[in-house]
Amino acid sequence: MGYPMAEHLLAHQSIAVYNRTQAKADPLVAKGAHLTNSPRETAEVSEIIFIMVSDDKALTDVMRGPNGVLSGLKTKTVIVDHSTVSVQLTRQLALEAREKGADWCDAPVTGGDIGARNATLTIMVGASDNSFERIRPYLERMGKHVVKVGPTGQGQALKVVSNMVSALNLMAAAEGIRLGLAAGLSLDALDDVMTHGSAQSFEVTKMADRMRRHDFQPGFSVANRLKDLRLALDLAAALEYQAPLGASGKDLFGAHAARGFDSLDESSYVLRWPAIDD
Repeated sequence: MGYPMAEHLLAHQSIAVYNRTQAKADPLVAKGAHLTNSPRETAEVSEIIFIMVSDDKALTDVMRGPNGVLSGLKTKTVIVDHSTVSVQLTRQLALEAREKGADWCDAPVTGGDIGARNATLTIMVGASDNSFERIRPYLERMGKHVVKVGPTGQGQALKVVSNMVSALNLMAAAEGIRLGLAAGLSLDALDDVMTHGSAQSFEVTKMADRMRRHDFQPGFSVANRLKDLRLALDLAAALEYQAPLGASGKDLFGAHAARGFDSLDESSYVLRWPAIDD
């Protein structure tokens, strides 16, 4: 998702780019982006830094490593983290950035790879008012719905809650569609009725489309969905909040991943039942 988001920024101004796998940055460089050799070098030449990585460990490495962003951070820089990571790490890194005179905005996104390509992402932002207004024009080049949801950390809190609901919707869609197929209903009939009734959701539409095409390449992987469920449950535990459906979802998704599906799209959850013969 980071590539098309960066591409939308590049269409409006010069950008510097860094990727831990340089080949992934080469197409942007071919279009005019400046390639840097480390997160530190990126920080040294940037006034606003956008980050999109996979998890807490990757973000920690990019920020705190020997040549990490923090080592080259300038005062008055704004860091915008689009990753989905823990609230706790977000707030700690924000403190470390502020010690260097910079500011941190957590701005996770939803809308998937399609939303990233089409610049139709929803972006939920945890930030100060001043930093939000400073970064808003750039976010609006990458997303269609940009919302300040509270101070730093609240963007991540909303994202993990949203992703837990999305995961449970997807699991319900898979279970219901497979039950319908077992009852002799066609996928077309299930899709046509459920997308025009109370069962309608993005996940029902996505599941039906993936099943028709028998395409379970990510998209959004099982491993990433499982990570997000764990983040949501970690937040619930920190707040001493009970989330029994989320806990069940994590266990079921974990079992699916353990069967060797972790690198496939999350919609492959529908394959946990016997072979599809629709």
